[in-house]
Amino acid sequence: MENQLFSVIEPSENLRNSIINKIKKEEMKRTIYKIVFSSVVSLSSVSLAIFSITYVIKDAYQSGLSEYLSLLLSDGGLLVSYWQTYAMSIVESLPIVPITLVVASIWIFVWSVNSVFEAFKNTRSSFIKFS
Repeated sequence: MENQLFSVIEPSENLRNSIINKIKKEEMKRTIYKIVFSSVVSLSSVSLAIFSITYVIKDAYQSGLSEYLSLLLSDGGLLVSYWQTYAMSIVESLPIVPITLVVASIWIFVWSVNSVFEAFKNTRSSFIKFS
């Protein structure tokens, strides 16, 4: 009685091949969508990073950060005496928002490239299982 309840019904060979081919096609379609989406995201994040880096450089010159950093190389004795004031001046002149945008865009780029590699890896391993 127990064997009859849990017996496995095997499909015909044509139906089995049809099911496996349909699964492969759907998985390939999903992988292509994932790769296209991740590629668009990575290209967008690279363009955002380039824009943000140029903004960081421009804002650093406008805020006087470059002058504070050049002081680091010119007068070390003065910096030792007033290091706390010097450190606070650098912190106040940092362009925080553009730096945050650069870091976020680099993180998004790494995530999207990782997503592309994961999609390739998962698709390849699933094709090996079905073959």
